[in-house]
Amino acid sequence: MINALVIICTLVLVLYLSASGGDLGDAWDALRSADPLWILGAFISWLIFTIFEGMGLHVFIRWNKIKIKFRTSFLVALIGTFYSSVTPAATGGQPMQVFALKKRGVPTGISSSGLAVKFFTFQTALLVSTVSMWLMNAEVVKPCIEQGAPFVILGFSLNSISVLAVLLLAINRNIVRWILTLFIRLGSALRIIKNVSDASSKAEAALEDFSSSVNMVTHHPLQLLKLILLAVPQVLGLMSIVYCVYRALGQSAFNYFEILTLQLLLYVGASFTPLPGASGAQEGGFYIFFRHVFPADKLVGALLLWRFFTYYFNLMTGFAGVLLDGTYSMRKKKKAMSESASVPNNSPSAEKGEMPDATENSKASGHPDAPTTGNK
Repeated sequence: MINALVIICTLVLVLYLSASGGDLGDAWDALRSADPLWILGAFISWLIFTIFEGMGLHVFIRWNKIKIKFRTSFLVALIGTFYSSVTPAATGGQPMQVFALKKRGVPTGISSSGLAVKFFTFQTALLVSTVSMWLMNAEVVKPCIEQGAPFVILGFSLNSISVLAVLLLAINRNIVRWILTLFIRLGSALRIIKNVSDASSKAEAALEDFSSSVNMVTHHPLQLLKLILLAVPQVLGLMSIVYCVYRALGQSAFNYFEILTLQLLLYVGASFTPLPGASGAQEGGFYIFFRHVFPADKLVGALLLWRFFTYYFNLMTGFAGVLLDGTYSMRKKKKAMSESASVPNNSPSAEKGEMPDATENSKASGHPDAPTTGNK
């Protein structure tokens, strides 16, 4: 509820400030005159970002010899973007993705390691792209980012630390074990976890899957490079939305790479703001970085259109993904109940109140709870 209020209040504040400054009418005129083809380009850019968001995880899971359909990976990507958008510092996305994959038979250790590796590859692609573009267009973008320089430096520092932290977690099993033990003890103290021994054994099994799947990538640099290359179009897709908005509003003074550089710097600077969707920092950063790019009468309209595709559209499509996931869970529960009801009463399983063991064949994949067939 609080996160939703932050999101709504930020939007209302932007609209209020625009209205009080007389900019809302100009924004509406700018939006009405926007070129539909470039609006379509913004949508395609968003779609590229989302497709490759799912593709990176999909490829990692398939490397672990777990069959999963791409539509499932795409759905999990939508779920992740939704929960990342509504939780502070995007902390809710990955846990909900792990949960969604677990319901489809993907072991927790593999899904969590896949998301950790994907985070590492995305951040690597983001930082390399930002540094490269900044060096190429330093003189052009310098006047646009003078006031936001400390903002960018802080963002670079935090993003770099996060990459190193994930790398350390991936190569140091003891640190991961210590973190898991800490959470189990906390859960026990809060009476969320009732059986500490059982939770510890499950955590150890998940840690084994996590370590083995991460080691598979770290011991095969070409596979890691492939994942980084898959992250590049994901980064460029998200960062290209603002250029499509720029052209949709009839502007052409800056070229694609100059606009891309500004957007990369804005994203890096605002990405670790501890509010849902980096609300406030994104809008304020857009004004600081792009006030010399868009004419004054189009700046607010550009901000609203850009924020729609980079944030509010994620909320809409992500919520649709959450609803689809809920429908899947209901169908799975009904099927399990139907299968349970169809078990003969005189069978040993029925007498003991047990379900038939559905994990025998999955052990062949090397992971106790990994499926051997694709999603239903």
